[in-house]
Amino acid sequence: MTEPLFQATKHEEHCPQCGALLQIKQGKKGLFLGCSAYPQCDYLKPLHAANEVKILKMLEQHCPECGHLLALKQGHFGMFIGCSNYPDCHFVVHEEAEETTEELLPCPECKQGQLVARRGRAGKPFYACNRFPHCKFSVPNKPYVMDCPQCHGTLALLKKQQGEQRTWQCINKACRHIFITE
Repeated sequence: MTEPLFQATKHEEHCPQCGALLQIKQGKKGLFLGCSAYPQCDYLKPLHAANEVKILKMLEQHCPECGHLLALKQGHFGMFIGCSNYPDCHFVVHEEAEETTEELLPCPECKQGQLVARRGRAGKPFYACNRFPHCKFSVPNKPYVMDCPQCHGTLALLKKQQGEQRTWQCINKACRHIFITE
């Protein structure tokens, strides 16, 4: 056993713009190949797929467009159900929008926009002003119309509910008073 287990192989790739060698570099989105002549040449090549989607589970239902099985997938914006025949079939199951007559609550910070439900990167809901990016007010839970006994604000977050007893927190960032109602 005189041969080494692993052979070192050197793979050189040249820049298609200027011909210089490409180097592996680390960026905020992961590894990529960048031109060694940077900043004179700004060529970049990602080393991984930009839209990386993982299949978590194959489902028993069939795609209504092509007939292949549907799959539960994890993507950049959270979990979703899509056709297993992607990229030939682009079918994705969208949640049916429930017709809710939710009252629009005024934004307590800018007083011009309304608080609307949004979804974060992991699919978790939060509430934010619809005037974003002009107003960056957001709260992690659904706000309710509830008068704060300390600052007399009109919105609060429901923190805990045990039977008829509810614990609230004022939405005003300067107050954050916690109070209980029955």
